[in-house]
Amino acid sequence: MSRTFTAFISYPRALERVAAEIAERLRIDGYDTWIDVNNFDKQADAHAQLKRAIEGCDYFLSITPKIGEQSYWIQFENAIAAQTCTVLPGSYSFRGNRLEVWRKAGVAAGHPDTVILASLKRMEETSTHV
Repeated sequence: MSRTFTAFISYPRALERVAAEIAERLRIDGYDTWIDVNNFDKQADAHAQLKRAIEGCDYFLSITPKIGEQSYWIQFENAIAAQTCTVLPGSYSFRGNRLEVWRKAGVAAGHPDTVILASLKRMEETSTHV
């Protein structure tokens, strides 16, 4: 039996709808997704909760707008991901925003990167700028 791979989705608040759409499309393709609007416990320590979620994911997706600074939380999430993940070559565009994919070390042995990248490529091809 194959296991389900997980993806943490990091995004600025202004792109919440874009992040939710990416999460839904990845769920359709068989991934578990961690996105704060569905998984965040407002009563728990935010830093520890995000760190645990990022360290527990197989893939880390970072969504950034073409223009604008990264918030403290995006910088924090990227710093945690950088400790355990490697950025995959290339970036994708989804609804006019940059989408970068990071993979946790060791994941590729059980799940070729081409699988998640194909999902993202389909999203990119079918998305329109909003």
